[in-house]
Amino acid sequence: MSQELPGAHFCIGTARTVVDLAFRGLRALCIANGGNLSLAELDSYYEKLIDSFLSGVRFFEVKHEQCMDASMSMAKMPFARNRILATLLHACGEKSARNAFPLQINGGGAEWIDELFDGLAQYVRKRVGISVDDRLINAYVFTATKPGTKVTIVELLRQEAVRCVFLECVGTFEKPNAPELIAKEVCGCVNEVIVGRRGWPDVCKITESQARSFLTWLPEELGNALRPVAVLSE
Repeated sequence: MSQELPGAHFCIGTARTVVDLAFRGLRALCIANGGNLSLAELDSYYEKLIDSFLSGVRFFEVKHEQCMDASMSMAKMPFARNRILATLLHACGEKSARNAFPLQINGGGAEWIDELFDGLAQYVRKRVGISVDDRLINAYVFTATKPGTKVTIVELLRQEAVRCVFLECVGTFEKPNAPELIAKEVCGCVNEVIVGRRGWPDVCKITESQARSFLTWLPEELGNALRPVAVLSE
């Protein structure tokens, strides 16, 4: 009976926390200004409050995790800090993966595809830097704070900030002779993830030859996924 149950109380509690923080900040500002605030000062406070969501995103992630735990949901969080890069790579590269790794996908299914793109994301972090996760999360939060925005992969890829970071991430796959130059390292990153989660099942690991095929097809699919999307300026 002491187990926390799912329900709207998670959203209500989150809203109350945000309102309390906003009111305390507004009250302090009012006191500092002698009890009076102009419309310009209120507008400035509002902008700063919205911007603060970037630094407070972990609070919302924790609340979401608590809600999911209470609901006993097994659904993954595709836009979590450690998942958003793999989610975007997956969305823009699944066709190439299915062509290159039919044996592994037939045996491991959707879970194996997740492992593949988690491994690919690990490779990107080594090349671009681990800050890529924070940069993508910041762009995601910016998108989520827009009134009426439905956050989807397509919507994220329309955001200039997301596109800039993501294009930097996938640039390494589009360099001349990339399949030959990086296949071994990509193969190692992917297999490291697979082995870490499954033990040592040889049938699930990928080969350098498969990695070269995947990396040969991937740039065209990435280009097709990004090219037709109209960019939204911030």
